[in-house]
Amino acid sequence: MSDRKEQGDNPALYCHALLEHASDGLVVADEERRIVFMNRAARELVGLAETEQFPDTCAELLQCRNDKDENLALAPLCFGHCVLNTKAPLSYVEMNIHSRQGDVIPVAVSYSYIPAGNRRYFLMSLRDLRERRHLEEERRKRDEMYFTLQERERLARDLHDGVVQDIAYSHMQLKLVQSLLAQGRVAEAQDKLRDVTEVVHDSFVELRHVLYDLTIHAGKDLKHFLSKWLAEFQQRSGIPVEVAMLEFPDTCDPYIGDQVTKIVQEALANVRKHSGATKVWMTLGACPVGPYRQQFSVIIEDNGCGIPEDVLHRFNQGWADHEHAGRHFGLKAMRERAQSLGGILTISRRNPTGTRVELHWFQDISHEDAVKQAG
Repeated sequence: MSDRKEQGDNPALYCHALLEHASDGLVVADEERRIVFMNRAARELVGLAETEQFPDTCAELLQCRNDKDENLALAPLCFGHCVLNTKAPLSYVEMNIHSRQGDVIPVAVSYSYIPAGNRRYFLMSLRDLRERRHLEEERRKRDEMYFTLQERERLARDLHDGVVQDIAYSHMQLKLVQSLLAQGRVAEAQDKLRDVTEVVHDSFVELRHVLYDLTIHAGKDLKHFLSKWLAEFQQRSGIPVEVAMLEFPDTCDPYIGDQVTKIVQEALANVRKHSGATKVWMTLGACPVGPYRQQFSVIIEDNGCGIPEDVLHRFNQGWADHEHAGRHFGLKAMRERAQSLGGILTISRRNPTGTRVELHWFQDISHEDAVKQAG
């Protein structure tokens, strides 16, 4: 109240002081997108000195441009234009703006309609996301290190229980072959050699699967990568995969691409090793759940024997039994990767036979993507 008294109880001066000292950057523009007000936080955000005249339009200030470098200030896809026409607010639109020094600054912008007699204005509230993005990146690095260590542990266990045991068996059988040959029992030795050859071949195939999955990453080109990887999977496993991509974007955040890839790889590794399936169906889709938010889905189904009921029950119970969780590390890791995306992973038995794996996650649409989709 003391601040208001200092302003002489003048509501206009009081409101101006309130806006000027707000923690978020505030910019008011008219229906031609000409800037009529910028508070201190907005000036600091874009690197504009207090005595420096601000740009004429919000497009010049924020450098709101499309892929063709065309000014979007008067375009019908401009968010400010949408607010002026609909007279409805837009909340938390993430985009990148540029400072006067040329730095790219991630911000969340909320738009509000301001009627003033015969004139129309809109308010942009800009919140700096650099610190949040930094914290998110640090969390992602920690998550990736955790998953890497877990995969290393799982790989060592799988190799010991699989390939290492096969090599030990082959070594013993080869010694027996030597003994049989020394005794002149050639036919028996040949039978043993055929068995060893089959075991070594299976071990070689398994190692190729493991090494291939370990050395590739989707990055941002998830759609292209999955198409290529699924073709490789069909060739290596002999299991046909029918793929449907419904409005799935060509690119995505590299972290998301890598996590989704690992989930898909683990799901199909389970199909190959445990299901006895002769067919796999995979659907990738995306649909809007709001003006600037999308839900993404990956659904994998097979016609195999189906996940065992006891394993499914323990998975749905969250692996309260750590001993069983250790034996089914792959399923546990799939769920944790989904959670790192803020997503949900569900597994169920498919009728009449087989298993169904569903991954769903949400993602905000950037300013650039919103412009592309609207176009």
